[in-house]
Amino acid sequence: MKQNSSHKDIRDILAHSLPKKLTIPMKEQFIYAQLGGEDLDRTIGSVSILFIVIGIIGGVLVFHFLHSPLYGIGAAIGIFFGGLFLVRSILSMIADSVSAKIEKVLPDMLLLMAANLRAGMIPENSFIASMKPEFGKLNYLLNKAAIETQAGKNFSEALIEMNDMTNSEFFKDSVRIISEGIRSGAELHLILENLASNLLQNESIRNDMRAQVKSYSLFIFIAATLAAPLLYGVSSFLIGILDKVGASTNGGATAANLPSGTLGIFSGFSLPHISVTLVIAVSTINVIITTASSALLGGILNTGKAKNGLKNVPVYVLIGLGIFIVVRIGVSTLFASSSLTSGASGGF
Repeated sequence: MKQNSSHKDIRDILAHSLPKKLTIPMKEQFIYAQLGGEDLDRTIGSVSILFIVIGIIGGVLVFHFLHSPLYGIGAAIGIFFGGLFLVRSILSMIADSVSAKIEKVLPDMLLLMAANLRAGMIPENSFIASMKPEFGKLNYLLNKAAIETQAGKNFSEALIEMNDMTNSEFFKDSVRIISEGIRSGAELHLILENLASNLLQNESIRNDMRAQVKSYSLFIFIAATLAAPLLYGVSSFLIGILDKVGASTNGGATAANLPSGTLGIFSGFSLPHISVTLVIAVSTINVIITTASSALLGGILNTGKAKNGLKNVPVYVLIGLGIFIVVRIGVSTLFASSSLTSGASGGF
């Protein structure tokens, strides 16, 4: 038992030793994503211990291959904070997904509560009767508020506290309106019906906007993820051929003994030497940057937030690199009979 207690204390101490600018937003994202349990400090401490171990392993590997303590320490620190940032980004995407699910069923819950009010229930009872397992993530928030209400807390205050558990602005605004309606004694069932109608109308408008920007997203995907790697693959291969021609010309070859596929115009020039390996490395980096940027831009167009495109970054990058490699191999195979292509593949 002492060892277990000590382990928990270590997690708490570690969580409190991290910068507040990192832990506070992470706690919020855990709450919004409905993850992490009741003790978020220990959850963050456990995650930190995991990335400390991974960072130490990564630092040892970097030191083993590069024989530099500075690089090893830098790699360990980078892996630790990079891992925490990655967890925060993943939590943010999960939180947005939870928020979307809440907004999807919120109109149904409001209409059900309005029907209960019309049947003669008081607001507290109509709220509790509106809790349904079909509401999923929304039902989690409703259950929290119902528990607080049954424990003796004011119903309006219990409703407002739900706003601290989600990042859905539609939900927060709806709760504020409901709370104000209860306090002012207005006809709550009419407020709920109007809220549900407005939410459904907003969802319809957002769906229309998504349909309109899909063509732009598709164009960006084709241009950045399909066309750009294809052009990089072909151009890098052609640069390899020019490098071969330049090496032959600089070596004292004449137009007569250059390979038959060489244009005569090159015979009078001294072509610079371009490393094919460098060209491939630069092309690969450009493909990664272009495809990753297109994924983030797609997230902005579709949802208004770049972070919602992070989940597509690995897929887009893999597709882009796959096309780049396949094009180089295909072009190399197509011109395999030409003596100019020997050495232009640069490894693949």
